[in-house]
Formats: sequence, C-alpha cells, structure tokens
Amino acid sequence: MVVVFLVAHILLSKMRSGDYLYAVGGNEEAAKLSGVNVVKTKYIAYIFCGVCSAIAGMIMLENGAEIYRVEETIDYMLKTSGLKTTQAFVVSTGFMISLDDPSIDALTVVRRVDRGATNLNMIAQVNDISRKFYKGIISLDEAFSQLKHLKKNQYPWWLKDICTVFVGLFFTGMYGGNGVDMLFTGIVGVFLAIWLHAAGSMKLNSLIKDLTASIILSVVARVLIHLNPLAHLDLIIIGSIMVLVPGAAITNAIRDTLHGDYASGNANILQAFTEAALIALGVYIGLVIIS
Repeated sequence: MVVVFLVAHILLSKMRSGDYLYAVGGNEEAAKLSGVNVVKTKYIAYIFCGVCSAIAGMIMLENGAEIYRVEETIDYMLKTSGLKTTQAFVVSTGFMISLDDPSIDALTVVRRVDRGATNLNMIAQVNDISRKFYKGIISLDEAFSQLKHLKKNQYPWWLKDICTVFVGLFFTGMYGGNGVDMLFTGIVGVFLAIWLHAAGSMKLNSLIKDLTASIILSVVARVLIHLNPLAHLDLIIIGSIMVLVPGAAITNAIRDTLHGDYASGNANILQAFTEAALIALGVYIGLVIIS
C-alpha cells in the first residue's frame, strides 16, 4: 500500500500528469486546445479513482466493517468518476471493483483482504473521507493523502489494557460477584491483557489468540480459587471471557444478512461460532490442566 501511495503522490504532484489532471478537471475544452491528451488523462483519472476507492474498501474490510458499509463507501467514491457504469462486489475476504464507459476500456480492480481486529475508529475515518470526496470538499490527491495518514491507534496500549481489566470487573459485578470475585477477576484481567498485548505483537491468528487466552484465564482463575474457596469460579471466568466474546462478528453477521449479503452473513456467523467454540474449549482445557 505504501508503494501505491508513493506512486500516486509522485504522479499527482511531481509530474506533468498531475497538472494535466487538474487542467482537464477545470476546463476540458481548454485543456484539449492546449495540446493535452484528454482521453489519456481521463483514463489516468479513472484509474486513480478506482485505486483510491479500492484502498478505502481494503482499509474498512481489514478493520471489521460490515459488507454493505464497504460497498456503500466504494460506491460513493466511484460515483465521482462520472462513468456510466461503476460497480463494487464485496465479500468478507475481498472485493472486485469495475468501471466502464463507452469512452474508455473497462477497468477492473480485484483485491483479497485479510481481516484483522475490529477498529471502529479507522472505519469512521474512511467513511468520513469518502463522503467529503463525494461532495467535492476534498480532491482526489487530498483523499489519497488523508487515507495514507490515517491514525490506526486512537488510544494508547496501556489504556486498552486497563479497559480489558475493567470490562471483566464490570461483568463479574453485574452477575452478582462479591468483592473477592472482582479482585480475582482483576488479577485474571491483568494476565489476559498482558497475553493479548503479546499476541498482538506476535501477530498471532485470532483463533489461536482466543484459544490460548481462554486457557490462560481459566488456569489463573483455578489457581486463585485455591487461595480462597469462597470465591466463585464460574463468575470469575464468565466476567473474564467477556473481553474475548466475538460480539462485533455476530453484529456484522446480522446486519449483513438483513441487507441481503447472505454469503458474508453466513461467513461471519461461522467465524463467530468458531471463535466462541474455541473460547469454550480453551476454558475447558485450562480447568482440566489445573483440576
């Protein structure tokens, strides 16, 4: 992606092709009379429009956006091309973008995307850029630049780790846990936060990460129970695993299904149930290890 941004920046701001684009966009007839190859310049503009919308779609898919939202964002950006036919087909693992018009040869962009952790901040930023580009508030060059400089991490790592601990405390308390239960849940949360941070640094597969995390939390919870038999093991484990529950995947599956994207909806449901099953398996393994 860095290479794409670099090439786009050079072509749009450092070479004549960028000047030609601005000239044709400002006054096509005057640019033609000045000797600019209007057809070629428009073709380059359409390519960049397709690539820019593809980058936006790729970022949204990587960060867990719903399929209908990705298609909507790509469509908004493609509409600025003014071409007769612009279409986007998106599934949970990739997308295909097509641009066609009697004045040009058809353009098609196909991209496979590996989905990562859900990042609503990234999704919101891309969504905002696409709307501004569609309304003409920002240019194509500005859209490229803003996509390049998106802030992936809105919050520092230590704040996320603290939230991991407090989520467990909240749910344990909500389910009726006493002070000892909440104390032990907090300790489990610390171990869980450390492991999730380490797993993220090692770029572990999300399924492996959830399985190992659930093993760790159940082992730590079982050890802590031996220190105080009055604590409730079930409440400690239930509160702790709430951080791992694939809520976003389940929500996306429902929303995609309601919007008619049945293939993506079924894929997200399968992903969610697979993650939930591995979390349950990890808890069982941990309890068996420390029985």
